[in-house]
Amino acid sequence: MPTPSHWRGAAALTSAALIAAIALGASPAVARYDGPAGPTTPTALWASTNGVAINLTWQQPPTGPRVHSFRVYEGGDVVARTSTTSTTMNVPFGSSHTYTVTAVDRHGRESAPTDPVTGRSWLSGVNPECLPTPTLPITVTAATASAVSLSWPRHPLGGELDLRVNGVSLGWTSLTSARVGGLAPATDHQIQLFRLNQCSPGSTELVGSTSATTAAGDPARHAPPAGLTVTGRTDTTISLAWTAPAGAPPDRYAVYEGGTRVASSVGTTVTVQRLFHATWHRFTVAALDPAGNESAHSPAVSAGTETCLSSPPRPVGLAATALSPSSVRLGWTFDAVATSYTVWDGDTAVAISRYPETVVSGLPSASRHVYRVSATLSRSCGETPRSAQVRVTTAPGPAARPAAPASLEVTGNAPGAWLTDARLTLAWSASTGGEPAVSYRVYEGATVVGETDGTQLTLAVGGATWHTYTVVAVDAAGNESAASPSVTAQGMFYPPP
Repeated sequence: MPTPSHWRGAAALTSAALIAAIALGASPAVARYDGPAGPTTPTALWASTNGVAINLTWQQPPTGPRVHSFRVYEGGDVVARTSTTSTTMNVPFGSSHTYTVTAVDRHGRESAPTDPVTGRSWLSGVNPECLPTPTLPITVTAATASAVSLSWPRHPLGGELDLRVNGVSLGWTSLTSARVGGLAPATDHQIQLFRLNQCSPGSTELVGSTSATTAAGDPARHAPPAGLTVTGRTDTTISLAWTAPAGAPPDRYAVYEGGTRVASSVGTTVTVQRLFHATWHRFTVAALDPAGNESAHSPAVSAGTETCLSSPPRPVGLAATALSPSSVRLGWTFDAVATSYTVWDGDTAVAISRYPETVVSGLPSASRHVYRVSATLSRSCGETPRSAQVRVTTAPGPAARPAAPASLEVTGNAPGAWLTDARLTLAWSASTGGEPAVSYRVYEGATVVGETDGTQLTLAVGGATWHTYTVVAVDAAGNESAASPSVTAQGMFYPPP
């Protein structure tokens, strides 16, 4: 099983034993749930690149149970878990990767996967903005006497698009759909999409065009609502208010995000539910008469949900294995994004890991430990509650241990022979004190990525990938010292010309 790319990058390990160790560290795939009560599949999965990583975005399932989290797959392996609708994959420079995404509800039931998308973490040296501009197909997904719904794929070059109807701009949007209301029945309308040309700053270019015809019906329409504003927000909701149009009161109001109706109300306020933290949204509102005819939509308002989760999940599935008289291996899963994890032995923090796994070394023989794990959330959102505890006892053995190495640092970082390769050289101070060290073992998370009898080691990694290492001293009996302070580095790479 290949190592999840957002944990490891692409460290080039040649030993079969090391490959097996990596496989043990991968999160097990959870059986997918296909029953009618499970979540529905996310939509609009899209991959883009910033040159040295692949950015994935998708849209939440429009129906079904409330989604608790998402899993990103590469092949059959879970390579990311997140509680919002985007993630960034740490991958080697100059490599292609194909992903799917599933939704998971609070019972652990998993949707069917999305259609796959492929991203490449390298672009040629020619600015793609200066190449012929790709065009987008615009699809008319619905048409009534007063409105049309439109959809289109994301533009390969990214960025917002300007939607124009009959030459009139309805505003710039990063969405892939729109609802256009207030149209006359049985009339033809020209739909166009424009984007800014970054190769010629200040100019726009046409990237999509189609026409739409409304159905026959009553020509009467309400005036559009005005003054759409955001009145409140949480990590899962956004509250809106607006002013009723003049004249007879509308039968009700419809709130849209792009081409999707996300709420309706008989009054001039509404709270949009089922959102995810740290996500941005663009809403419009239309007035409806008893026959369902729509007014023109209000000017759009954009707003983000709260960045931090009000009730963050905690790490789950903590498992512990006594590897030797001196070390314990820990692994867990976490359904959100963390910058690091803290391992607790009782109420004492004993290790910090960038990955959802680690090895705690330098332990006494035949000693009992009660471990829990907490996650430090991204965006300065604090620390989660601690996981359920797990108990483990180290194996019997000698009491003596080597002293921990010190001053671990990166002394070399160079591109490899291929675009996807890099060479990281680590060096550390020798262990002094305790049992004599006969070798040193370098860990990334819970995986041994190299061992040497000296105080320097060069590792092959993926170009542009990030890695965090620790080193332990090993005595003649195989007992490990406590781990050194960690060091984090990004593999060097050659950017395109």
